[in-house]
Amino acid sequence: MEQRFFWFVIGVMVTLYDVIAEEPFHLKIGIVSTWKPIYINLLEKTNLSYPSTMSNIVIPKPKSQYDKMLKVKDFLTNNQIDVILGPYDDATGIVADKLRIPYICTTAARSNLKYTFQILPPLQDFSQAIFDMTKSYGWDKVSLFYDDIRGVYIMEQLLTNHDMTVKSWHVQPHSNDKVVEKQVRDHLVRMRQAFVQKSIIFCSKDHTQIILDQARSLAMLSQPSEWFFYDPGDQLVPVFKNFPDVFLNFTVFGLMEFDSRNEISTVDNMQRLNISLAADSLKVLNVTLSRAKEVQRSDTATSIAEELRKIRIPGYTGDIEFGPGGRRYNYTIKLSEIEGLDSLQGHEFSSTSVGVWRSHHNTSESRIHFEEVKRLNRNYSFPLKGRTVSVVMILEKPFTMQKRDYMQRLGNDRYEGFAVDLITEVAKMLDFNFEIYLVHDGKFGTKMENGEWNGMIGELLAGNATMLVAPLSINSQREEAVDFTKPFMTRYISVLMRVPQSEQSYFEFLNPLHKNVWYCTFGAFVMVSVILYFLEKFGIRQNKEYPAISFRESFWFVFGSLLQGNTDASPSTLPGRILTSAWWFFALILISSYTANLAAFLTVKKINTPIKSVTDLASQTKIKYGTVKSSGIMFFFKNTNIEHFAKMWAQMSEVDPSSMVDNTDEGFQKVKQGNYAFFWDTTVNKYKTIEDCQFMEIGPHFDPKGFGIGVPPGAIYREDLSMAILKLSDTGMLHQLENKWWPSRSCPDLSKPSADETSELSIDSVAGVFFILLGGIALAGIVCAFEHFAKVVKKAAKTVGFLLCILLHFFVLPNINYCVCKHLRRVLTVFPIFTCKIL
Repeated sequence: MEQRFFWFVIGVMVTLYDVIAEEPFHLKIGIVSTWKPIYINLLEKTNLSYPSTMSNIVIPKPKSQYDKMLKVKDFLTNNQIDVILGPYDDATGIVADKLRIPYICTTAARSNLKYTFQILPPLQDFSQAIFDMTKSYGWDKVSLFYDDIRGVYIMEQLLTNHDMTVKSWHVQPHSNDKVVEKQVRDHLVRMRQAFVQKSIIFCSKDHTQIILDQARSLAMLSQPSEWFFYDPGDQLVPVFKNFPDVFLNFTVFGLMEFDSRNEISTVDNMQRLNISLAADSLKVLNVTLSRAKEVQRSDTATSIAEELRKIRIPGYTGDIEFGPGGRRYNYTIKLSEIEGLDSLQGHEFSSTSVGVWRSHHNTSESRIHFEEVKRLNRNYSFPLKGRTVSVVMILEKPFTMQKRDYMQRLGNDRYEGFAVDLITEVAKMLDFNFEIYLVHDGKFGTKMENGEWNGMIGELLAGNATMLVAPLSINSQREEAVDFTKPFMTRYISVLMRVPQSEQSYFEFLNPLHKNVWYCTFGAFVMVSVILYFLEKFGIRQNKEYPAISFRESFWFVFGSLLQGNTDASPSTLPGRILTSAWWFFALILISSYTANLAAFLTVKKINTPIKSVTDLASQTKIKYGTVKSSGIMFFFKNTNIEHFAKMWAQMSEVDPSSMVDNTDEGFQKVKQGNYAFFWDTTVNKYKTIEDCQFMEIGPHFDPKGFGIGVPPGAIYREDLSMAILKLSDTGMLHQLENKWWPSRSCPDLSKPSADETSELSIDSVAGVFFILLGGIALAGIVCAFEHFAKVVKKAAKTVGFLLCILLHFFVLPNINYCVCKHLRRVLTVFPIFTCKIL
């Protein structure tokens, strides 16, 4: 009986065991709390091999990481979790590894956990793919933008290529978008200054949008700039669609085809990658369960883990296969080029696969493979077309000037000049708008001691201006900082000086002969007059009827013959006539020379300057000279090896530093004050001489250089601007603009005497002749008056003498005779004044 009961119990137990064994297996899944809504939606579309129950792993406010691990352990054991799905959590991963529970995580995880399997490839694979791409393209410079710690890992990977320069820019998050925009713009400007044209963006969607917005405002989305993006799951698709006018290919690193659609993820939002990763994790779990031959409660987790290590299936994010440590490998990272649409030509926003990077178990065997693809045939378009750009200028006549009523005007209408007309014609040709603003520090552009640039070049490098249009000469130092178009004008250096004031003299007619000539002529006149008198007195006269020449007549004759006049007396002796002939010949040559020089002095105005050429300035110290500080001309003198220019630089910089000026207006003012020579561009100096006749330009011209439109380094639109300038030159527009702003000079060119530049004799030039005539008239009048007075006195003296004789005869000496009276009258006549005084 007891034996029968024993076998009955055994039979019941076996029956119960068979019943239990045949009961369907129920899978318990632990879901990381943040992804539970995603998995709930996916389970509605996915049929697992076994019934399942999802438990949300929620750990309320752990005190520490250790406390969190203890609570996770209790949760997993109490709920008998078979597998964990969702994003990686460090505490959960460590506990699951100890409990040997498979953890199929959808984000990056630790690499030393045996029971953790990563659906999302590790970051080092993406960094290796980026590194391999830079090697394949043979880049020598690259720029990296990142906004979290993952970017540091990418940077470290890129730095292992010692043949490539890496510039990294950290975009720091900020609540104010303006602060981030300013930060990004500064990064882009410095990147452009370093001539880096390849950029890798490893940032969030919002920061990527800001980077591209600022890059477009700086015209850096054009060739030869290239942009590469880390976007494993199409999160950046909305960003790229904000740039439909971009004709540069953006290259994207992703797990899926760009802007892809599938039955799991059909929406264009940030959840596309997460949904695809979650769907792949469920697919992997489902295939694993179906392949497990015997799934028992006691070894469910172990069976799943073993099958996960063997699995190899296609997924929504590519091929899925796990290697040692649960790391995903043998998958591909796709390189897709994004091409913007052109609404005018009807092209649509599209992408083209250009290459793949396949991961292997051994990272060193991973290689990038570029596919041979047919690119879309896209026509190039000017990157500034339809946009409004900032143009920096400097006040410099006649290139840029403010209108007289500029205070009452707005915008570009406030300015006029050659540069304004030039950029207006270029903008019409290339179909873009522009806004002019003046450089704040009033400088052209010089590299300072700290390596930074000031002036207009500094504005370009700072990203404040898209281009500069000004009389900025192209030299090697500036060419290293910015790019220039083809020259629209060639300039030289010349000297600007004040026209010397002509000294007016009332005795201008005396200038044809030197004062020593006048002295010698007067001496010859006196000497010849005296000699002629003695020759006539002691010589033998040929004709006795001719009157002899007295001493007074000798002077009169010589003076009259000098002025080609006639006299009553003439030499009658042979020696006297010989002397007279020599004097006449002397007078002929002297008068002829005087007449010729007098015509030149009085009718042709010549400029008489102490400086005839530029080299004359180096050999004198009376006239100071200088140029504008920190200008291209200053650096020419500073760096030149030409002897006289080097000597001038020593004079300007060391001996007399005050001769250097801060701007051209100051230089022109010093020239106007006199005794100052200003070195500046011939274009500006020529306009100044046209505008003000007090200025003159002295040559010869030297140091030819071109004026070009300046653009940021690497800007592709430089070639478009150059072609526009060449077309303006071919059509004659540049010549018309030059004639408009540099018309013919109306001032007389006093440095070139000619018949066309003669002038009438002014009263100031011949006033001395009238003064001599008036003096002669006055002297003749005085002499005439004196003679008349003497005649009157003589007549009065005769009358007084006669009366005196009568008185003496009748009252004093009755016997006085006629002869005594006659002598008395003669005495009174010879000394009339004395007699008058006595009487």
